[in-house]
Amino acid sequence: MIGLFMSIWIYTKTDNLQLAIGVFYFFLMEFLQYFQYLYIDDCDNKTNQILTLVGYAHICYQPYFTHIINSALTKNPKMLRMYIPILRLCLVGGSMLFARYFFADSAESHFPAHTEINLTTGQSTTDVPVSTEWLRGEKLCTVSGKYHLAWIVPMSDVSYYTPSAAIHSFLMFAPFFVLRQNMIIQGLVLWATGPALAAYITPNLMEQASIWCFFSISQIGVMLFLIRNVLVTQWGKTGVSTSDKKESTDPHLTYRLGWPMDVNVDKVAKGK
Repeated sequence: MIGLFMSIWIYTKTDNLQLAIGVFYFFLMEFLQYFQYLYIDDCDNKTNQILTLVGYAHICYQPYFTHIINSALTKNPKMLRMYIPILRLCLVGGSMLFARYFFADSAESHFPAHTEINLTTGQSTTDVPVSTEWLRGEKLCTVSGKYHLAWIVPMSDVSYYTPSAAIHSFLMFAPFFVLRQNMIIQGLVLWATGPALAAYITPNLMEQASIWCFFSISQIGVMLFLIRNVLVTQWGKTGVSTSDKKESTDPHLTYRLGWPMDVNVDKVAKGK
């Protein structure tokens, strides 16, 4: 509910639709998790499986909506043009990650066999396959973790043409470190309070993702209303704070069915 009200507040106070949509997207994950708890651990239930797949799709496109939020916080046409290839790559990379589920055509290919080895004797201590990627497992299902729900998603093997789950990490964080200096701080805070903190709380690779999602609304609140506004005050010639009103003449990205097309620089704005 906090995420929902936050997105409504942003739109009513700033008229920044892209920023509001970005926040609303992350609210949708928590909304989805409410229904997942109603069918949790029932792995043969079709509703459980469908909700798990919807959650996986949401995860695949999280980097895209993260940078929708970031791009909505600048009026600089040069910066906005840099977001066009970033957002396009997020859509392509997210689709490649999502497609792994549909190419996991057998139980053996869901994840490669991985055995724990005793470093002293060199002998295998277990023959049970262990996933080395977030979410990757044998059967599509939402199950109970130690602290929160955990998602299990069958995925095809990684290859030259098939990305690992690391593509999510790359698309999420790499842009923070290559766009401009003050965004590095935001990227580090996002990483530390997201996947790093989730890994500290639980070693379960199926649960870490959901715990990060649970943090996401708090992260957005802190990033937008505390860190962002401080950085704009201290650094920001090209940034805008979350209290700035979005004008129709402000430069902004244009989209066609979600695909970023160009930067709209109004003639009135050009003359200012």
